[in-house]
Amino acid sequence: MIYGNSKRENLSDLLIATLTSGRSIRRFNQILYERKMQRYKRGVIQSSLSRLSKRGYVKKSDQGWSATERGQKHLKRTRLFEYIESPFGKNAGAGTIISFDIPERDRVKRNWLRNQIKIFGYKMLQQSLWVGPGPLPKDFISRLEDMGIRKNVKTFKIRKAN
Repeated sequence: MIYGNSKRENLSDLLIATLTSGRSIRRFNQILYERKMQRYKRGVIQSSLSRLSKRGYVKKSDQGWSATERGQKHLKRTRLFEYIESPFGKNAGAGTIISFDIPERDRVKRNWLRNQIKIFGYKMLQQSLWVGPGPLPKDFISRLEDMGIRKNVKTFKIRKAN
């Protein structure tokens, strides 16, 4: 199964989706998803659904396949570690400092955070002290809350003194 937005769509996918989307982002993403699923043979999809069913992630009913509660939790955990695209330009100035203290037992979350703020264009001052553009996107802050590490991350706005 495909999770999240893949950045590997080819040009023809993007053109077809753009031309037929009527500028609707929702329709655009739906078309790209349908085109991705067509790349797989029917037998491969059936095999994957069977495997996911045995693991308790999906179930089949009269209406078709649907995700179980366990599958939804698995998907949420998987998507937590996807990276968020940077909303900042390449040469965005430094306006925010991020400081964090994430325990060793949460090493995976700490490494995700470091990689994510690198994507945003932050530069390391020390292992857990970074400077870069701001303000931080709301979906980034909510991702920190979903991961349970928001309380370990502090942000400071940089103001120039007169």
